[in-house]
Amino acid sequence: MPPIGLGYLQSFLIEKNINAEILDLNNIFYNLSNDKLKKEWLISCNLPLEKNILSIIKADHPKKFNDLIDRISSYDVAGFSCFKSNFKSTLEVARLVRYRRKDIKLVLGGPEVTRQFFRTRGKFGKDLKDSVDFLVVGEGEPSFYNYLTSGHNNDKVSSFQQLKDLEDAPFPKYAGLDFDSYPRRDALPMQFSRGCIRKCSFCSERLLYKGFRTRKIDSIIEEIKYYKINKGINYFVFFDSLIDGNLRKLEEFCDKIIDEFGSINWEAQMAIRGDMESDIFEKMKKSGCYNLFIGLESGSDLTLEHMRKGFTVKQAAGFFRKLKDAGLSFGISVIVGYPGETDAEFQESLNFIIQNKEIIPKIEQINPFTYYDGTDSDKSGDYKINKRSLKRLDVFVKEIKRNNFKYTNAFLGNLIEKNDRV
Repeated sequence: MPPIGLGYLQSFLIEKNINAEILDLNNIFYNLSNDKLKKEWLISCNLPLEKNILSIIKADHPKKFNDLIDRISSYDVAGFSCFKSNFKSTLEVARLVRYRRKDIKLVLGGPEVTRQFFRTRGKFGKDLKDSVDFLVVGEGEPSFYNYLTSGHNNDKVSSFQQLKDLEDAPFPKYAGLDFDSYPRRDALPMQFSRGCIRKCSFCSERLLYKGFRTRKIDSIIEEIKYYKINKGINYFVFFDSLIDGNLRKLEEFCDKIIDEFGSINWEAQMAIRGDMESDIFEKMKKSGCYNLFIGLESGSDLTLEHMRKGFTVKQAAGFFRKLKDAGLSFGISVIVGYPGETDAEFQESLNFIIQNKEIIPKIEQINPFTYYDGTDSDKSGDYKINKRSLKRLDVFVKEIKRNNFKYTNAFLGNLIEKNDRV
């Protein structure tokens, strides 16, 4: 699907009369690839491909690649959205652009820049700071706009400048992008909110924003209507940390969907909450919610407490029961080998899931504990150090298969770097 972060940034700048184009190099070269490479492209944490992808692209599509470097070099400012998986190749592209045009301004943002911020305690590496003109940590709209309108000031880093609220933020319209060029032609990435109401100790996603904010419901409805009419979009995929951070607004969203459309096809991530009434689940189902991703992470109360998940296994079971009673489809994620997890707690977690098979329709994701920079968990518990967690992963996967759970095969151990395990 189109890149939602760049879509928001583009719409924000265009509304302020600054021309902005999106070049989705990821999608361009994915579409040009053969079937074998496309299959590799979809493997999570595929370090060999991440290391070599730029060399492959330059070898297979030299003219297209050079034409795009020329095009990027023609702009006054080029900003790159950085993820861990594309960081090395992004820096190489930025270097090539700088070689073609010395006076272009290069800006890096995205979650990997925020991760580098926490990894270096806000200092960043000299090589990184010397290779670009500006680094955006956290939300992009205010920082990038201020940089563009302040005469490219001498500050090299902007940290966590963000919109006060999302009430007036324009939704993405992806000007210039061809929706038909994306594999999921009838689906759209959406955003209900930014931030999270929880402070899970292992989660790096919550570090991307300061605080929790929700969009205006009328704007979300307007966006859905726009894309249903103009682009024929039938599936709306919310990428929030949680769709139920504000229960009043979630209920309002469902009510307005029902009033405006009857129902639409939508999916989201959701947090386990003990204070959600059954009628909200029923409205979610009626409004067209067809799938939910829910972070259980453990079936042990003590491990949940160490994770700071904010609920107990009893509350989780009650939550799953309400989902099932409302006819909502969902899958859960699980972390094994969390720092301090004993053999007994691991077994307790596994037993909870097996014993509640009737109300857990699918295991969406299972991973060994992975440490992320800036989080509060013990780094020494990372699976690359604590090999016991890999053994627990094997046990857990074997048991869910033996008990005939539905599961997503691609998400079993998908956070394991592929160089680390065959």
